[in-house]
Amino acid sequence: LDRPKVQKQDFSLADKGILEEYNAPVLPINFKFLLTCDILSGPLKSSVLRQPLICATDSLARARLMFGDGKKGGETTARVIASVYTQMCNFYGPSYLYPIVQALGEKLNPIAPNSPPQLPFDENAPAHDLGVASHFWVALEYIHTAAKSFDRELWAENRPGSGRVWEILQNTGGHSSMGMARKCRLQFYAELESRGETAIHKALQTLSEHIRWILVSGGESMFATGGNRFFSHGGTGGPYAIPSGSSLDTPNSPAVKSLTYCLRSQFVNIQAALTPQSLSAFWSALSVRLYDVFVPRIVQHYTITQIGAVILSRDVEALRSVSMLAGANHTHWDNLREAVTLYMTPPGALKSMLVGPEGDLSSTKGLMHRVGRYQALVFMSRRADYRVKTNQGPRKATWVVELLDDLGIPDPADGHINMGQFAAEKKFQT
Repeated sequence: LDRPKVQKQDFSLADKGILEEYNAPVLPINFKFLLTCDILSGPLKSSVLRQPLICATDSLARARLMFGDGKKGGETTARVIASVYTQMCNFYGPSYLYPIVQALGEKLNPIAPNSPPQLPFDENAPAHDLGVASHFWVALEYIHTAAKSFDRELWAENRPGSGRVWEILQNTGGHSSMGMARKCRLQFYAELESRGETAIHKALQTLSEHIRWILVSGGESMFATGGNRFFSHGGTGGPYAIPSGSSLDTPNSPAVKSLTYCLRSQFVNIQAALTPQSLSAFWSALSVRLYDVFVPRIVQHYTITQIGAVILSRDVEALRSVSMLAGANHTHWDNLREAVTLYMTPPGALKSMLVGPEGDLSSTKGLMHRVGRYQALVFMSRRADYRVKTNQGPRKATWVVELLDDLGIPDPADGHINMGQFAAEKKFQT
């Protein structure tokens, strides 16, 4: 434990004959110790979690015996009980649970390894933890359980015959003490929730960076096996620039196959640790970040052939499936599923797909209406046949020029691509 801060005595109160209110010292667990110890078998051991509550309930019983109960004890008993509860909140929070939660977040390293992973991962071996080990979520589950036990064992609201803080204060009629205790209780849980959210956000950031590590570093590296192992033509093309005639034996690209395996394994631990509401919010945010890692690679770096589009479609379906394990807002994946069809469609049928069978730009039946005009055209520009080689360098294919002229709209791919138009996080926040 760390040494408590020295509390200065207020002598002016003593001169007036007023007893200064006693404030118990705060002795937090040493933070450096928490960063190096095994938290689960140390500070969060069940017997350690339970002992302070046993001592606190014993103090409540002693106070009732010493100062009386109900109207007999009156305001004196109420002040003592409220003081015991306040001291317990100060211990269980600032001295105990708060530093543990903070240490859990500090232990996470959001920076992914520099070297690309060797893909695909062996699914007969334990899944990669993506930077967030299972004991992080187990520790959060223990802390959540401890917080509920703290409220059940000490406060016990609306539990007649419990002999706990709420009942004692209710029976004594100490309204000021009840108000003080309620305020202390709210502060305890609000601060614990805030620190927990900070740790969980750090976990989200860590998972996001490791998702990028697998999809980008791993999926685009020479260590990946299957599909298009190397970027063709001096580092361009990507994993979906698969030439015609290639085998489609592998259902997914190695990066997506490995990533979904790891995320499903993570989900089991996260589901056990978080409440349904928190799980929904966390997994929805992770779905958005996963999308915002994957889509920019498509629209900025990849070239997609018709064969590659088949693998891409399977990958999008796999990522969408794992994203929908929890949460409700996953429409960004539905839009991407539709956009992928642009790579499988023959050039002659693209107009009806973009604007609908009537060929009207104002129609609500085409992909431009559902996905967005700008987004649909940029997605289309990643087709492998969008540009052809000439003696003067790459030029737009004849069908591209004719299609854009027919629609009467400029090609957004000619200028700087506004990636904000593709960000699911922006849409998720709004």
